[in-house]
Amino acid sequence: MRKAAVPFIALGALVLLTFACAPKPQEIPTPIVVTRVVTVEVPKPVTVTPPPSPAEQAYAWLPTSLHGTTRGMAYWYSKENGGMEALTGIPYEKLPCQRCHTLYNKVEGKVGQPRCESCHINKKYAPVQAMVKLPQFPDDGRAQGCLSCHGRQRFEWGATKPRVDAQGKPVLDPVTGAPLTEPVVTDVHRNPPPYGKGIGLTCINCHGIEDTHGDGKVYNSLLESPNTECTTCHPTETLSQTPGHTIHLKNMTCAACHAQTVITCVGCHLNGVLAGLPEYPHARVTGWKFLVLNKDGKYDLANIMPAVYTTDKGEVKTFVAVAPFFSHSIKYPTTREEKVAMCAACHASDAVKAYNESGTIVLSKWDEKEGKLVFPTKGVIPITKDYQKVLRLAFPYITNIDEVVAAQKEGKPQPELEKLTKWAFGKDTVDQWQMLFAKPVEKLPPQMPKEALEAFFPAK
Repeated sequence: MRKAAVPFIALGALVLLTFACAPKPQEIPTPIVVTRVVTVEVPKPVTVTPPPSPAEQAYAWLPTSLHGTTRGMAYWYSKENGGMEALTGIPYEKLPCQRCHTLYNKVEGKVGQPRCESCHINKKYAPVQAMVKLPQFPDDGRAQGCLSCHGRQRFEWGATKPRVDAQGKPVLDPVTGAPLTEPVVTDVHRNPPPYGKGIGLTCINCHGIEDTHGDGKVYNSLLESPNTECTTCHPTETLSQTPGHTIHLKNMTCAACHAQTVITCVGCHLNGVLAGLPEYPHARVTGWKFLVLNKDGKYDLANIMPAVYTTDKGEVKTFVAVAPFFSHSIKYPTTREEKVAMCAACHASDAVKAYNESGTIVLSKWDEKEGKLVFPTKGVIPITKDYQKVLRLAFPYITNIDEVVAAQKEGKPQPELEKLTKWAFGKDTVDQWQMLFAKPVEKLPPQMPKEALEAFFPAK
């Protein structure tokens, strides 16, 4: 039995081994094809609109600019903002002011559209970098550029006075023997030596597209619109470390120190404007520098505008506006004496002395004998919190408007009209004050003797 069992056991093992080594069937996956519908969009031709040319852009923006809307004048004049309309009762729309601006177009079919030639002289007189009526251009009736409307700047640019020597004697031309003249107002950017650096900049070198054509937005005043800044050409980090810069750079504007004067038109008579006369004052005053706080809280250069209006009954109404101001009378002091004098303008001020002693600052008063205003106070004049009581002014008015209007109709030029005008004393009180875009100064500059100021600039 044991011998017979062995073959059967071996046979079973062989069968099991055979099944274990037999190849296993392989499962081959069937590929699955997925079909997806894709929509392909063929790009359409794109029409690229070229940007407007400078002329097209200017034409589009000009109607909303200050030159186009005259909102600067309207904003200041309006009774809602404390302007002169509150005294006159005459709405701005009835004033002829807008006739000077670029939308005053009398060409048929173009009324109310921009009139480019009101600023731009023709190509013969205005290459690209000289779009301004300069004194050497003929006054032949063509458009006169920037200075035809900006009267204070015209005075700054062209006013002259006799040149005198150290003894006050006239200086004569060595060739012709004629008396020599010199500018009344000098500017470092504009005048040649010895009055400036001889750069010869004109208006458009500083006042670019946004200043002249606007930027498409509507503004109420130059004081809230984009404007030229000194730091555009003179970055703060490049300024010299003088005592003025280290002490005042954070609390004063550049012009508050470096401007020599503001041109103040005193005694403008609105009745003359209403009668069709050009705007001109009783006097153009130099030697004043008013100080206010601007919207950034810095001490800033300011100006005043005293004006007068007479009612149909002959009542004289007076008005004074106060506002920050941009002067083109910048000086760069080079000598020790000039630097000391710049500091003394604030820190040894006759106006501050008068305020401390009497509580008043007399800006103008009427000289009956001479029949004109006189101006006893010059230099830096801070606009204090009680300025309405402190500042004293006199107001003249025109007595022969009809005669001057008749002369204008005969073709007399403005200088002759001004000489023909007769002025009389109106009153020496202010009926209405206005201050916009500024605040009175919070404290007066400390006063120092000259020796203390000189200590900041030791002699070499």
